[in-house]
Amino acid sequence: MTSPNDESLRSLWRQDSDALEPLPLAAVKSRATAFNRAIGKRNRREYIAAAFVTLIFGVYALILPDMLLKIGSLLVIAGGFVMVWQLSRRTSQPDPGAEAADVRAYYRARLVTEERMLASVGLWYIGPLIPGLAVFMAGLGSQFGSALGFAAFAAIPALVILGIWLLNRRAAAMLREQIARLDAATEGE
Repeated sequence: MTSPNDESLRSLWRQDSDALEPLPLAAVKSRATAFNRAIGKRNRREYIAAAFVTLIFGVYALILPDMLLKIGSLLVIAGGFVMVWQLSRRTSQPDPGAEAADVRAYYRARLVTEERMLASVGLWYIGPLIPGLAVFMAGLGSQFGSALGFAAFAAIPALVILGIWLLNRRAAAMLREQIARLDAATEGE
């Protein structure tokens, strides 16, 4: 059952063609520039976070007494290095020459590269960290007195990992929408 307000909202949504209209070239250039900046900032944040993880788990590997905690810490560090290497390898790199030649194709290629990277974040970003975290958590599990306490503690990283995966999947879907809009603009010309 719909109220009159629901119907008016639906009609407004149907009439809103701005979301489906092609992007003008100036808007594409502006979005490409903003996208380049956003990718650069994101990569810098990830590199800083990886350095922080390396520092913290390096200290853990040195000071924690349990062998599982030490091995888990070293595996997390190795997973962090793999993740950073994959980020560097998978992220789209700006090419000013390509941008000048055809800004729409350049922007679309960057969007496609980022969409693929975000859609597969579970494999290259989360995956390398899981073995180290599992071993580290197993080491912590031996320190807990109850299985319920350990399960509650282990739920925290599991929820963070799930959140990272879901946010990246959502971002990939948003990039697919932008790609479709760019494709519609190209077909309309």
